[in-house]
Amino acid sequence: MKNLALLIGVLICLSSCKGDKKQQESINPTEVNIEKVFDDSDYVLDANYQKGDVRRYGIFPDSSHNSGHPFTKKTRIETVLDLCENHNIELNFPKGYYNFPLVIRGRKNIKANFNDSEFGGMIQIIEKDTIHSKNITFKGNIITYGGLFTRRVNNINIDKVVVKSNRDKSIYGIKSKGCHIYAESKNITIGELIVEDLGSESDKFKYVQSALMINGSDTQNVKIDKIHIQASDRNGLYISGKDHLIGDVIVDKFGMGSFKDMVGIEGVVAGKEKEFKALWVNKCYDSFIESIIINEKESKGQYTAHFDSGDNQRPFTIGKFKVVNDNPKINILEEESNNVVIEIKE
Repeated sequence: MKNLALLIGVLICLSSCKGDKKQQESINPTEVNIEKVFDDSDYVLDANYQKGDVRRYGIFPDSSHNSGHPFTKKTRIETVLDLCENHNIELNFPKGYYNFPLVIRGRKNIKANFNDSEFGGMIQIIEKDTIHSKNITFKGNIITYGGLFTRRVNNINIDKVVVKSNRDKSIYGIKSKGCHIYAESKNITIGELIVEDLGSESDKFKYVQSALMINGSDTQNVKIDKIHIQASDRNGLYISGKDHLIGDVIVDKFGMGSFKDMVGIEGVVAGKEKEFKALWVNKCYDSFIESIIINEKESKGQYTAHFDSGDNQRPFTIGKFKVVNDNPKINILEEESNNVVIEIKE
């Protein structure tokens, strides 16, 4: 009997311990994975719109009231960019006209969707002090009446950007400044870039030398699938740097305006910037353009292309080079030290 009682006691103890262990396992806080959802109620000005829709936070297209946010005391665009960067909220800009620039300064992990969204000012993705902007994704079609400018950035992805000229819609009251991919811009991918028109009408275009500028020795790995420069008062495409991959390029009218007040280009012999060209390759290494078509009809530029300084050991390759509506007065200028290789020329 004594042994039987001892056996029963051991079994009860084991059962109790097992139950306690199961209970401990079931409430172990280290194994509970609860994802906290950010509550944006402190920022909401119109709860009729879903989280991420900029209208929810007081930014409306086709409205002149997009200034200060009453809760954060910052501008409304800075407020939504803070939400995006700090709380992983993907922004949505519905179709319409926004009467301000879109400036991403020293930010990271910005994701935004656009639906033919028009901005009256520049789209700028740049540094803030020593902090570079990085990991910026723009989905959909974005339109700017100012221009696109990048500097000291890394990992930028844009589906489609259209640079338009319309003095009435530009918050600056001038034509567009085109697209400029500048110093320390690295790992930039653009699906499609359209520059409808580049101006030259005043000293406000002092630093605007080309409809598309990719320049700086430290500019690297720019990938653009399609480029269409429909009209440019100055040069069409200027490209330097390294490891760029450009798909199909069309340059229509170029050299249509003035070089008055325009300054020179870094790393270029003074005065060459005034000799307008459709394509200008200068100190660009290990890079490739799949196809370029240059339309010389109505163009007033001095050169079809300028193959400037380069390194034969690090070629710049053009798969297909074609000129339509050939103007015999416009020729190709080739420097002795250039590194351009054309596989098919028409």
